Amino acid sequence: MKTLFTQSEIKDTIKTYIQQEFLYDKPEFDLEDDSLLIEEDIIDSLGIFVLISFLDEQFQAKLRPDEVVIENFANLNTLTCLVMGKLNQ
Repeated sequence: MKTLFTQSEIKDTIKTYIQQEFLYDKPEFDLEDDSLLIEEDIIDSLGIFVLISFLDEQFQAKLRPDEVVIENFANLNTLTCLVMGKLNQ
């Protein structure tokens, strides 16, 4: 399926979701494309599954179990690449 979203749209959508869902109580936090989501305690293991559900609902990007690895959830850049890869299959 060819993607209907640009890379920029995907990244912006994910960023907005993370800010609203995980950083709602830290409005001063400046989420950058390379902010370390797990290491900086932005998301935890439960948050990863919440994010997986969001990616599926928003982009129909169904992740295989072997894709649910910390490296794919490192930052906005890696998440965007993961979704782009799923949409361009």
